[in-house]
Amino acid sequence: MSVRILSPAGAVGTAPVTRAASPGVLAGRRLALLDNGKPGAARLLSRVAERLAERAAVVLVGQHRKRTAATPCEDALVAALAAEADLVLTGTAD
Repeated sequence: MSVRILSPAGAVGTAPVTRAASPGVLAGRRLALLDNGKPGAARLLSRVAERLAERAAVVLVGQHRKRTAATPCEDALVAALAAEADLVLTGTAD
């Protein structure tokens, strides 16, 4: 009988991406919501968006949902979000 030992180290990923600069003033900015598919996420995002609209005068331009919480956002959806919004709000909930 032989024993096989596997390393828990995964493959090395790509270099980290630099975050975009903060927009400073939110008034008039276009906001899209990205629901990650977890229960409660859409409700959480909608409530935060409502508050942002009231307090900071952002304009809600769309609500989208990715396939599952366990997978990255689809490229086509990322492109659509980038085209329609200045800001994207996403989060998690259960």
